[in-house]
Amino acid sequence: MKREKTKHSLFSNVAYALRNIWTWDKAFYLFFIPSIPLAVLLPLAATYFPKVLIDAVESGQDNRRILLIVGIYFGALLIVKLLNGFCSSRLMMRQYNLSLRYQHAITEKYMRTDFVNTDHPDALLKYQHAMNDACSGQCAPEFIWQSLMGLFISLLGIVTYGSIIFLVSPWIIALLFLSAFIAYLITRWQRNYIEKNKNVWGSIDRKIGYLQSFSQKFDYAKDIRVYGMFDWFSDMLTGFHKERLNWTKRVSTRTLAGTCVNAALTLLRNGLAYAVLIAMVLRNEIGAGDFVFLFGAVTGFSAWLNGIGNRVNDVVHKSVKIDYYRAYFEMDETYNHGVGCPLPAESEMPVEIEFRNVSFRYPSSDAEEDTLKSVNLKIRKGEKLAIVGPNGAGKTTLVKLLVGFYYPTDGTILLNERELTEYNIEEYYSLFSAVFQDLYLLPVTIAEFVSSSDGEIDRERVSDVLRQAGLKEKIASLPNGINSRLMKGVFDDSVEFSGGEKQKLMLARALYKNAPVIVLDEPTAALDPIAENELYLKYHELASRKTSVFISHRLASTRFCDRIVFLDHGEIVESGSHDELMKRGGKYAEMFEVQSHYYKEEKDA
Repeated sequence: MKREKTKHSLFSNVAYALRNIWTWDKAFYLFFIPSIPLAVLLPLAATYFPKVLIDAVESGQDNRRILLIVGIYFGALLIVKLLNGFCSSRLMMRQYNLSLRYQHAITEKYMRTDFVNTDHPDALLKYQHAMNDACSGQCAPEFIWQSLMGLFISLLGIVTYGSIIFLVSPWIIALLFLSAFIAYLITRWQRNYIEKNKNVWGSIDRKIGYLQSFSQKFDYAKDIRVYGMFDWFSDMLTGFHKERLNWTKRVSTRTLAGTCVNAALTLLRNGLAYAVLIAMVLRNEIGAGDFVFLFGAVTGFSAWLNGIGNRVNDVVHKSVKIDYYRAYFEMDETYNHGVGCPLPAESEMPVEIEFRNVSFRYPSSDAEEDTLKSVNLKIRKGEKLAIVGPNGAGKTTLVKLLVGFYYPTDGTILLNERELTEYNIEEYYSLFSAVFQDLYLLPVTIAEFVSSSDGEIDRERVSDVLRQAGLKEKIASLPNGINSRLMKGVFDDSVEFSGGEKQKLMLARALYKNAPVIVLDEPTAALDPIAENELYLKYHELASRKTSVFISHRLASTRFCDRIVFLDHGEIVESGSHDELMKRGGKYAEMFEVQSHYYKEEKDA
């Protein structure tokens, strides 16, 4: 597997992270910049002090002079330590605010990006990489300052200590540089292995997360127990965990090998350097004070040199991870998320929507045929339109295109004669009150759920739409009324709703939004045909003077609609009212007769 190349250069990624730090917290640099020379000055002072003290003793200076030297040294060292500690504490205090900002930005991007970017494997992998790093405790664009600080400190330390050692013995410098370069190559080898294989275990992590989510969803708990699926899920999860552990072991093995080689290099390098210094002492080329100082300088220089190799690798590694963020934030957006054309005015309501020669194929699909094929459909102002057909006909895909989740592969969608991309997509969403097949409640109060808000809520209106939806008695039976919490199990005082009551709760939310277009995408599939018919009629009654689209595979539920479109294999094969289609005797009439015959048999039984 080839190593993945980053889209942006190392310098571009580092500049990106530093610009964000500057944008979010300019004061950060007031503590960052002084920390670099202070970090070099402290060990240098500690290394130089023994030389001064030994030289003073050897030169026969009196005790008062020696005590004065010690006092000045410790006073200066205390000031430097206090300054360094102050800067470090300020930096540590400020840094975690940055990772929270990245987490928030990633989440906000996920909620606002084109829907296709939340439904495509490549986009999900980018999201996974970015969010994993942001929540790792070592967020790359946040902690890049630590890597850069370490790099700058190492560079300054190398220049300072290297200048001193070079004046004494250039051979020691050459030896130290050679060993540090070898250590750098080993560290780079470890990092490259991780980058080459990260997508493999990223995919495994996503599968583990998906399976673990089942244990947190009450809707799946019943099936798992009744059908004895626990061992099945457990075995799958265990298998993925073992596979992930194997990758962790491979990385750990390479890390251990690199650590052992580095330890051997350090021993050899320091041993040879110290041998040169000892030989110089024996030849009387340097004194005792110089030996102690140079001994410490070699140790310090080795640390800086080793540090720069590690820091360079660390900066490169963080640059790759910063590229995760940029790849995610720079994902292509088809829709307009900026300034769009004005939404239709009240005088232009209800709206008209038109599909002009629309074809669509899912981006991640390997199918040879389009899911929708050259669909031409005009939904007239205030029309009650039913889209029916067998499973897999493309009904849900058509709805996703209608509400702006996907953009056509070919063709155009217009709302009041303006192309969909002309509108700001968030504003476009505001035109729809939709209820989809998957019903999800949130752990909030009923009032917050119905109003989709935790701020200003028109509670009288909430109560009114709940009454219209047929939940008046249910709400009256609850101790806290519309302030009761949903999602039993999240809060101790939460309430539980039946499937039919959830459907009515969704109806109430759609009514509260009062959008000009109502869309029902088979939300009643779990209900019996009579209950579904009643609920659809309820929507029809309450959605007067609105453009409405009803999706169902039960044809009897949509008889009341002005027009019915029969979809099959991604194409519109029939269109007309119920009576017209029945007289035509085509696919609609055939399916209607089959379904009605089944219900009659069921009733007779």
